[in-house]
Amino acid sequence: METLRTELNSNEKLALAITGMEGTGQHLIVNGEAADKTLLREKQERFNTAVDELEDKFSKHNAALESYAKSLSEDMNGVEIMPMYGYALIKPFEQNPFQKIKTTKSGLITDLGGFAPTYKSNETGEIEEEQQFIKVGTVIEVGHKCEFLKPGDIVFYTIASECMVPFYKLGFVVVNENRIMAVVNEKLTERRDELKHGNN
Repeated sequence: METLRTELNSNEKLALAITGMEGTGQHLIVNGEAADKTLLREKQERFNTAVDELEDKFSKHNAALESYAKSLSEDMNGVEIMPMYGYALIKPFEQNPFQKIKTTKSGLITDLGGFAPTYKSNETGEIEEEQQFIKVGTVIEVGHKCEFLKPGDIVFYTIASECMVPFYKLGFVVVNENRIMAVVNEKLTERRDELKHGNN
């Protein structure tokens, strides 16, 4: 009863005093329900109403996002994808274009580049090709913090450095410029020297 008394507001205390129930240990009954139960039920109803309103708000927000995504997919004119900060947007090659290959008389292609070695599987006993650890791709676009890379560069990077970008199943990945191991393009020395002189 002490807990009930501390939670009651001044109006409820006044009602108890008028009815002579204050200090008797009896519960105030309103419309056949104890006051503390009425307060708890109303509190739960207010909470549930607030949750319903929040859920409705998020549902409308999600519907707006879905509508926007649908409008983008219907009309791709003017839509761009841009990597942020020091990231480069890259389209990986399926195979390293710089590997040497040799066709044998039997028509088998032998990989002489050494980037995709084979091994004998302990499970199947077959010779299988290991997954390439070093990947090669073309830079599509660069973030505004990239200092050296430019669109069109061909880059080498580790598979652990890439992060997939699920954009219309185009197979893009992003890699931080600091994780690029090597760049292939023309006039790279000039670009590097210009960058050095610009920083001095």
